[in-house]
Amino acid sequence: MSKRLPLISIAAFSLLLAVLAGCGKSNRLDAPSAVMDKSLPDETSTNVTIIEFNKGKVDYILKAAKIERYYDKRLLNAYQVDITAFNEKEKEPTLLKADSTIVDDARNLIHAHGHVILKSPGGEVNTTRLTWDRNVDEIIAPDRVTLIREGNVLRGKNLRTNLSIYPTEMDSVSAEGFFGQEYLDW
Repeated sequence: MSKRLPLISIAAFSLLLAVLAGCGKSNRLDAPSAVMDKSLPDETSTNVTIIEFNKGKVDYILKAAKIERYYDKRLLNAYQVDITAFNEKEKEPTLLKADSTIVDDARNLIHAHGHVILKSPGGEVNTTRLTWDRNVDEIIAPDRVTLIREGNVLRGKNLRTNLSIYPTEMDSVSAEGFFGQEYLDW
């Protein structure tokens, strides 16, 4: 019997210690918790395709390797992005590729960053930053821009155009290629 008593004592002591340690505030079901960090997205998804409709027609298709949605702000951050935009004026769609984009549904803007390429029947724009105001179909690229149209290359900054990439305005322009009088009024 003397051998059993120390085993029972050790077991009782362990049980008592577990009960005392487990009854702290942290095990309460109604314990207060910290407020959720508002900088965290409400949703994160990978390999996503989003189709945006406008009056029953496809406005654009966004494909991204990853997206982060913020419901209250009506923002969507997308990474490794391909956007195919459909314009009623053009028969062919416009393609926008970027390392990242911010889709601001509250203001109806799309901001593209990184290696940005905009291709349409009217030409191709290469830049590092671009904003598409979908309210008025205006595209602004404030940084250095390369515009390629029919094999001719224009370089400048502060590009202003639309999805068709015609007409186009740009500051500090330099050119490569053969230009006739018809090209001076882009």
